[in-house]
Amino acid sequence: MSQNENLLDIISLLYRWKKYILGAGFIAAVITAASSLTLDNYYKASTLFYAASPDLADPVPVIPSNQRKYIYGSSEDMDRLFSISKSNELKNYIIDKFDLYNHYNISTDDELARHRLNLKINKLYTAEKTKYDALRLSMEDKDPEFAAAVANVARDKINELAQNVIKASFQKRLISYQGVQKEKQGQFNLLADSLQRVKTKYGIFSTDTQGQAYGSSLVEAEGELLKAEGALSILRNTQGIPSDSIAKLQAKKLGYEKQLEKLRKDISNFNTGFSTVKNLERTTKELGEQLTVDNAQISALRNAYEADFTAIHIIEHAEKPAYKSRPKRSILVIMVAAMTSLFMCLWVLIRDQFQKIKA
Repeated sequence: MSQNENLLDIISLLYRWKKYILGAGFIAAVITAASSLTLDNYYKASTLFYAASPDLADPVPVIPSNQRKYIYGSSEDMDRLFSISKSNELKNYIIDKFDLYNHYNISTDDELARHRLNLKINKLYTAEKTKYDALRLSMEDKDPEFAAAVANVARDKINELAQNVIKASFQKRLISYQGVQKEKQGQFNLLADSLQRVKTKYGIFSTDTQGQAYGSSLVEAEGELLKAEGALSILRNTQGIPSDSIAKLQAKKLGYEKQLEKLRKDISNFNTGFSTVKNLERTTKELGEQLTVDNAQISALRNAYEADFTAIHIIEHAEKPAYKSRPKRSILVIMVAAMTSLFMCLWVLIRDQFQKIKA
């Protein structure tokens, strides 16, 4: 019962002072309203965009792949854009691009000029992730057109810096591929030289057709030799044959024997070097095919490095805002009036307690 009585006493006390409490709140509201009219209007311009997948910049693979490519970037890609949006490199670019020292009337002779400018930028320039995983870039300024220009330029610079990060990755891959390709080219040259020396050593010019040609030549030479030997045998057993005819036939037979001997020697060399040459040809061919693929991949990487691509997908450009973002004068007036009335109530209660203590 005593608690209810105390509460009624407080309500009764505040009711007796209601004119002063409400009057104080009204006066504070009037003063705040008048003061708020002197505050500058600020306009906020925002641009909205998503991260683009680095797959869009990656060259089409030389060897077909079933790997899926994505249009929009992952959370890591969005984190990269967010980090860039907060980077000093971006802020320095905006400062130089729009001459913000002069725009905000900050003297460069002041030792704390940069600190003051950073505080100003951090207050007016914001970057935040939306609930839909997009990045919203906003800029506030007294000039609505200036705010929109800064937001759009900052977004484009983020795209450029993100492209540079991806291009740096391409450059590393390109240098690595070129190093490997140079090493393979050296190996290919050594294999080609070795192949040529082995072919010359064993008299091999074609592993595919030379063996067949040797077989045909051997059969033909042996046949001619047998024919010559048969004819010579007949002539020797026949009376009245001139000796010069027999001599010519003997010379012909000797020629076939020399031809057959040379052919058999060549075949022996061919058989000796065949497996070595065949292995060198196969290895050289495989390495040559790898070099062709590597050269195509290097060319694709170089084209991707030099080509233009986007690192962001723009959803909304920053446009000149039609309405101010702050100050919210009505909210400010209501809050000050409410706070003043609340403090006035506390003062009345405290005053009443002091009077009771003195009594």
